[in-house]
Amino acid sequence: MSKRCTAAEALEAFAYWLGYYEKASKTYATFRDKKYFEADKGDRNYTYMGYHCGVQGGAWCAMMVSTAIDEACGGGIIDARAVMHGLWPYTSCDQLYDAAPSNMRGRRDAWTPRPGDVIVFGRNIREHTGMVYAVDGTYVYTYEGNSSNMCRKRSYLRTSDYIWGYVRPKYADAALPEIPGELYGPVVYEDIWLHLLSKGCAGPEVKALQRLLYAMELRGEDGKALSIDGDFGRNTAHATKAAQRLLNLEDDGKAGRDTWKALLTRAG
Repeated sequence: MSKRCTAAEALEAFAYWLGYYEKASKTYATFRDKKYFEADKGDRNYTYMGYHCGVQGGAWCAMMVSTAIDEACGGGIIDARAVMHGLWPYTSCDQLYDAAPSNMRGRRDAWTPRPGDVIVFGRNIREHTGMVYAVDGTYVYTYEGNSSNMCRKRSYLRTSDYIWGYVRPKYADAALPEIPGELYGPVVYEDIWLHLLSKGCAGPEVKALQRLLYAMELRGEDGKALSIDGDFGRNTAHATKAAQRLLNLEDDGKAGRDTWKALLTRAG
C-alpha cells in the first residue's frame, strides 16, 4: 500500500542500505538482499539503486535518496514524487534542490538542518548528496550513497564550505514544532531504538526523549513543562505515559522500540 512517508520512515529505509557496495556487474546490481551487499564489489556505478531508478551505471548518490524515499512510501512512485517536490527519480545532485520551493530549501549559512533533510554538497558545482540523520551544535551527520563506492555514514562540520545547502522533502508530517535547542543530537535512528529508557537513566538519549515529549506539549508530574536535562525522573516518566496513551501504546512509562518509533514518526 502506497503512502507519503515521514522523515523517520525515509531514514529507516535509507539505513537498510548502509554497508552496500556498488557492483562490478549488472547482474549483482539487481539483488536487494543484505547477503549481496559486499558481493561483486566494483567501481563502475552498477547498483541496485540504478536498477531501481532505471538509470543503471550512473553516479548513484541521488538515486540512493530516491530509492530510500520510494521504498519508505511503499513503492508508490506517485507518493514518492509528491514527497520529492514533483520529481522522481532524483538522479543528479542539483535536481531536487532546484525542484523544491524556496521555503523548503536553503544554503548552508541560511538553513538549520533537521533529520530527513537532503544535503547537497559542492563548492563550485553541486556534485554529491545524501540525507541528514542527526544534527548537533557542531556537526551534521549523514547517510550517503556513492561514498567511496558504498553507502555509509559520514559527518561534517556544519560550517564546512563543502556543504552547498539543504532541501526538506515534503514528508507527510513535514512541519515540526519549534523546540528549544537541537532536537535529536548525534543519535542514529536505528540505534536509538535499542535503548530502553526508564527511571534512573541519564544521558543524551534521555535528552532526545525529553525533547520529543516537550514537542508534544506534555508536562511532568508537577504540572510544569519538562526540563531538557537528560535525567529520567518522575516528570519524564509521567510525560512518557501520557505520550503512550495518546499514541495508543501500553502506558508503562518506559521508552522502548515501539515508543521511540511512534514518537519519531510523529515528529517527522
